[in-house]
Amino acid sequence: MHFPLPANVQTALNGLTAHGYEAYIVGGSVRDLLRGVPPHDYDICTGALPEETKSCFKDFRVIETGIQHGTVTVLIDHEPFEITTFRTEGDYLDGRHPSSVSFTRDLKNDLMRRDFTINAMAYHPQTGLVDLYGGQADIANRCIRCVGDAHTRLMEDALRILRAMRFAAELGFAVEKQTAQAMLDLKERLALISRERIAAELTRLVGGSWAAQVLTQFAPIFYAALPMCKTMDLPSLAAAPMGDTTVRMAALLHKNGAETVEKALQSLKLPVIFTQECVQLVAYYDATITPEDVPLWLAKLGIKQFERLLLLRGEAERTLLKQEMQRAVEEKLPLTLKELAVNGRDLMAAGVAPGKQVGEMLTYLHEKVLRREMKNDRETLLAQIK
Repeated sequence: MHFPLPANVQTALNGLTAHGYEAYIVGGSVRDLLRGVPPHDYDICTGALPEETKSCFKDFRVIETGIQHGTVTVLIDHEPFEITTFRTEGDYLDGRHPSSVSFTRDLKNDLMRRDFTINAMAYHPQTGLVDLYGGQADIANRCIRCVGDAHTRLMEDALRILRAMRFAAELGFAVEKQTAQAMLDLKERLALISRERIAAELTRLVGGSWAAQVLTQFAPIFYAALPMCKTMDLPSLAAAPMGDTTVRMAALLHKNGAETVEKALQSLKLPVIFTQECVQLVAYYDATITPEDVPLWLAKLGIKQFERLLLLRGEAERTLLKQEMQRAVEEKLPLTLKELAVNGRDLMAAGVAPGKQVGEMLTYLHEKVLRREMKNDRETLLAQIK
C-alpha cells in the first residue's frame, strides 16, 4: 500500500528517519487517505524525544508548542507540522485529561491509547500502513469502534462520546454495538467536560450530513450535553441545507423557543454573533411572511439572515419570497435608514421636534417607501413631512 504524500510532509518524515528515528503520519490523515479523501493536515508521530526532534530540524524554524506533552511544531515551506513523540498516558482522574504523560520509543504503546480504531493507524511510505486494531477494516465497513474496551476508553475521556457521534454524522459511519452502549451508559460524564469543548463537537455534529440519523439514535446523549433543550426537530434538520451550521442549529432547536435556545447556546459559550443569528432564526421560524412584506423583512433582518430564514421554508414559498427579495434589491429600495433620501437633520430643519419624534418619523417614512407607497425621493419625503 502506497500513498503519495506532499513534499513537505515527506521532508518532515525524512528529517527524522535520516537520524535513525521512526516517524509516521498518524490519525486523521491516515484515515482520510484510506477513504480516498485529501487530508486537511498531517500529524506526525516519532520515536524521537522532543529535544531530539528539535536537533533533527536545525535548519528549520521550530516552535515549542507543547513540548511538555512531547509536541514541537516545525515550519516546512511555510506550513506548520506538529511532530509528537510516541506517548503513554497515566490514569485519567478528571474524565478528560491523563494524570501524566510518558514518552516511549514504541509506536504500539502510542496507538493503543487512541480513541477509535479509525484514528489509531500510522503510515510511512517505506514501512507501509501500521494497523494494529482493525482500523482499515472498520473504514471499509463504515464502522466506529473504540480501541480496546469501549467503557475504558470513554471513561478516560468523556468527550470521546460526542466525538464518536460527530464522526458518525460527518462520515456516515455506524457506531459499533458495544461502543454505542458504552456511550449511552456514560452520557452523564459529559458534565465533566468544558462547555467550549462540547460546543465544538456539537456544532460539527449538527453540520454533518448524517446528523439527523445520529441524533435519532443518541438523543439521550444530546439532551445530556444540552439539558436546557427538551426537544429536537430532526425532520427539519434533515431537510436543512448543508454548509450553514447556524441554519441547521435553528432547524434542530426551534421548537424549544427563542428564549430557551438563547440560554442553551450561551451556556455553550459559542460566539455571540452565532448565538444571536441562530436565536433570530428561531424567533421568526414560523412567522407569516407575505410577498408584500418582503422589503420590510429585508430591512428587519438584512439580506443574509432573510436568505437563511428562507432556507427553513418549503420550496414553493422559498421560491416566491426569493423572487420578491430580488425585486426589492433590483429596485434599490432603501433596506437601511442610511439609504433613505432624508435624515434626522432634514426632519428637524423641516420642523420636526428633536428627540423621539425624529426617530418615529424616519421609521414611518422608511416603511412607506418599503411598502412602495412613496418614492425614496428627497422632495417627496420632505413634502410628506410637512
